[in-house]
Amino acid sequence: MANLLKNEFDSLPQYEKDFKVHHLGINKDQIAPGVILTSNLERIEMIKDTFQTAEKQAFHREYITYTGTCNDVPMSCMTIGNGCMPTAIAVEELRHIGCYKMIKVGTCYAIDPNLKPGSIYIPLASCRDEGATIEYLNLQYPAIADHKTFMAIMQSAKELGVKVTSGICRTHDGLFLESPFAHDGVEERIKPWRDVGVSAIDNEVAALYAIASILQLQAGAVYVVTDNLTTGESMDFKKDYDARMLEAIKVAELALAKVIKGE
Repeated sequence: MANLLKNEFDSLPQYEKDFKVHHLGINKDQIAPGVILTSNLERIEMIKDTFQTAEKQAFHREYITYTGTCNDVPMSCMTIGNGCMPTAIAVEELRHIGCYKMIKVGTCYAIDPNLKPGSIYIPLASCRDEGATIEYLNLQYPAIADHKTFMAIMQSAKELGVKVTSGICRTHDGLFLESPFAHDGVEERIKPWRDVGVSAIDNEVAALYAIASILQLQAGAVYVVTDNLTTGESMDFKKDYDARMLEAIKVAELALAKVIKGE
């Protein structure tokens, strides 16, 4: 593959039979120009059911891929597993097979006391407080959403009548240190971040943003806030989760369609 990157930063594709990339288990004929990413294996079924057409391409490791059409454009959706390392693998291998546009749909925890569970949250940027991206870049390099993708998400939310909040989140690796399931001392651990204006915590978006940026891909994210670690509030999962997640999915899909079409 010719190196198309202006900065000459690149990785080599690891192909298996039929030129399928090693981890995702698909080739360039099985992926659309843009993909909706999600960490949750069950959530992929909700996403693909919103497509006009969707055909399963592979289930390899933690990566499940469907490809079809959504909002009248070719689109894929894919699970990427939990955490920054499988996210980094997905971003690298998607580029190897020609998929350059991606929006992640998922959940996060709020630490801003004003960010209510059930809110739709758009990470503008993320603190790289995880281990995977340090292998790529020193910490002076930011993890920021692609500008055009971010604007497409905000415009799509407006068109769909979905109220959203944007801000800076923090990506970390320790679920049992900063989550509703955390060891004692979570308040002390989140306070320094909250005091400087960080509003939420997640597990993947810093890797998505930073690695997509250096590979010159377009990436964004749309999250549902499930819990607030500062106030102790949680959303009513049985009553509200599916509806709020569906809103996030539809915002992401409309935005991705705009990005794919170059709008």
